[in-house]
Amino acid sequence: MSSKKVIFKGQVFAFSGKLMQPRKELEELVVKLGGEVSSSVTAATTFLISNEDDVKALPTKVATAQGRGVPIVSEAYLGACFAGKKLLPHAKFVVKGSGPGGVAKRKAKAKAKAAGAAAAAGAEAPAAKKPRVATAAEAGPVTTTDKVAVMPSSGLADVAKVVEEDIAKGFVKAKLTWDVELILHDPEAGKDKFYNMQLLASNDGLEFWAVQNWGKTGMPGRTQKDGPFDSLGEAKKVFRKKFRSKSGNVFGSLSASFANVPGKYRLLEREAEAAPGAPKKVESPGKWQYYLHNKVDGKKLGWYDYDEDAGKNMEKYYQQFVRDPSLNVRLIQSDYFKYEVNFTLLQQKNTKSGMRRVIRRVETGPGARKPSDAAPTEIPEPDLPDPAVIAAAAGADSSDEEDEEEDDYDGGEEEEDEDMEEGGAEEPEAEEETKDKEVEAAPAATASTSRGGPPAARSAPSAPKAPARGAPAAAAAARAAPAAATSGRSAAPPPAAAAATTRGPPAATAATLRGPPPDEAETLVAD
Repeated sequence: MSSKKVIFKGQVFAFSGKLMQPRKELEELVVKLGGEVSSSVTAATTFLISNEDDVKALPTKVATAQGRGVPIVSEAYLGACFAGKKLLPHAKFVVKGSGPGGVAKRKAKAKAKAAGAAAAAGAEAPAAKKPRVATAAEAGPVTTTDKVAVMPSSGLADVAKVVEEDIAKGFVKAKLTWDVELILHDPEAGKDKFYNMQLLASNDGLEFWAVQNWGKTGMPGRTQKDGPFDSLGEAKKVFRKKFRSKSGNVFGSLSASFANVPGKYRLLEREAEAAPGAPKKVESPGKWQYYLHNKVDGKKLGWYDYDEDAGKNMEKYYQQFVRDPSLNVRLIQSDYFKYEVNFTLLQQKNTKSGMRRVIRRVETGPGARKPSDAAPTEIPEPDLPDPAVIAAAAGADSSDEEDEEEDDYDGGEEEEDEDMEEGGAEEPEAEEETKDKEVEAAPAATASTSRGGPPAARSAPSAPKAPARGAPAAAAAARAAPAAATSGRSAAPPPAAAAATTRGPPAATAATLRGPPPDEAETLVAD
């Protein structure tokens, strides 16, 4: 083999964004020259091929590459190496703004430029001095927690942790975890979306980030990372501003519970933390199955397991329903279809084809009984969605829910929240500025298609009415039930409403319902 054919030996390339040349051709070139191609950015990845627009949008691959320190270069680098017949230094091919803190640097540069222009204009009155925010070193040590996982899509899982603090107001004391999971849930209008937020501190406590991940339930969504900031106070301002913008509530208030605001995201209730010294409740996660009641591609009629990712997500949404009965009907999006899952009836429906299947939750762990192979007592007939629901869903999708407006932090001062008194040095609280800016649309993180089955795609028999502990009735019932301003979180999974601690909900799970269920494509044909 000539040296030209192995110039990429030992190199692993990942690709992101829309490139000038077909991605398949670039991947073939890498392999031809002795390199490897990865569908995601891992510890083994040596280069991410992307472009400036993609870097600005900050999809999952770019964020992960920045967090891992993987060089992000243009596709021209591949051609240059091919022409030069060797692996060239990549510095000249690095995509603009892709280095660590690229977004923050661009904003800082823009501010400096604006300040210079004001000075050149000869402003007569000196600019008013902004209140100085204490740095991490001046405000004291920053406390973090290992109990909450950092969002994988942030690319910071190896270098940062979620901030957690002790706060007090008068005689009331609580622990505040800067980790929030919000949801916009309105099945009748065809809406089911998530918005997750975290405040992160680097392991050395010198840098801070505000991270958001949002999208349609069932999809990976998009991730935005503000920072790094040198001051914890600055990162908190960004977090609080976005929390208030999305929910209409003040984050971390000890004087008021979270109040649901029409048209805004609501706080997902969390499991209460076990009291000190109390035995931890151990409960094995349930396994989800659907019942195939029609012949598809020669498959036998019977119960089938959801694929691994779909099953995990079904269990996640089921546990949310256990804690909040108004979440009994969920709209779960896959790469191809949208599914309506009813945890009360234990049925799922493909909203496009109308095919309905029975589903069930099977207990696992020591002592769990083997589920019956018997068919469900009743097989649901295919359903034709109500035209009004279809129109509502179409209207919701037409605006591309994953490209909703974001609040770019502009560094402006925000009104102090008098309700918050933190254990460390006092810092200005974040009230909202008025105008929000829109974040550039970016391709959603690519979700690998699995022939297993999307959480909303497979059905299983309604036979064992899954432990629907206190399953609610109507989907709309209790929709207004307010969640505690900040919910407690613990290893134990109590089904009842979680005891309120002033803490944001736990980190958003990045798991997604990927691809249609093992039989979904065939179902459309069989129907």
